[in-house]
Amino acid sequence: MSHMRKAAPFKFVLVLIVSLSWIKPVSAEMQKPAETPEAPQGMALIPAGEFWMGRTHFFLIDEVGWLERDRRDDTPAHKVYIDAFYMDKYEVTNEDYARFAEANGKPKPWYWPGGKVAKGEERQPVHDVTWYEADAYCKSTGKRLPAEAEWERAARGGVEKQKFSWGDAWVGLAGNDPDNGGGGGGGERTKQAHVGYPWGPAAVGSYAPNGYGLYDMIGNVWEWINDWYDRDYYTVTSDRNPQGPASGMYKVIRGGGWSDDDERNLMNHYRNYSDPGVRTYTIGFRCAR
Repeated sequence: MSHMRKAAPFKFVLVLIVSLSWIKPVSAEMQKPAETPEAPQGMALIPAGEFWMGRTHFFLIDEVGWLERDRRDDTPAHKVYIDAFYMDKYEVTNEDYARFAEANGKPKPWYWPGGKVAKGEERQPVHDVTWYEADAYCKSTGKRLPAEAEWERAARGGVEKQKFSWGDAWVGLAGNDPDNGGGGGGGERTKQAHVGYPWGPAAVGSYAPNGYGLYDMIGNVWEWINDWYDRDYYTVTSDRNPQGPASGMYKVIRGGGWSDDDERNLMNHYRNYSDPGVRTYTIGFRCAR
């Protein structure tokens, strides 16, 4: 009797081991949801996650001529966690903005002849709109302007600690910038070329997308960001879904534009700013949700 009481647990364990041998381990792929949420039309899903925000590399030129702001405002590099969100695949175009302006009685950009988008420029990014107008447009579509941290995560396209979404080396034909006929030099020719590729913005989507399927995150036009600008913000920012300073004088702009002849302006980490009430041929926007 005592022998049988000792043997029963052994049989149970043996059966259990044999049974478990037929169960396959659950892979990381199997643990994922069956389907990825479908992004709204014209938008791309930017997955939740942590990334390095700011400049992680050193420039020798730092010691021989960059402005104090340029040396400091994109450092220190820091890890930031961002919840998943959606970003427009393309910058808002002239034809997009025309529908909004018509429906809401908003001012139309001065470069539209007779208040109408010039033929052939429908798919170029709208520009000469203030931050307030860009903000109103996004809200009218149920969206918003992206936070600065969201924009940088999206611009990096899943690439960590690199100057550009494809790596550290500058690659021609990656975006609409002076190297590709966009403009540059700051001379009269550039000032007059407010529209009309190749001396001006290109039609959105003219260059390859980044790893998240976003187009023209570098070059074409600078993009309005929701955040107020603060040179020292990276020293006090939150490490989870930062929303920028509570107030300020200028709004952040990101991404560089067709008239920039300095490649640093096109780097993922580069920060710039502008008066939110200004209208200029180099600043446009895209929306997030």
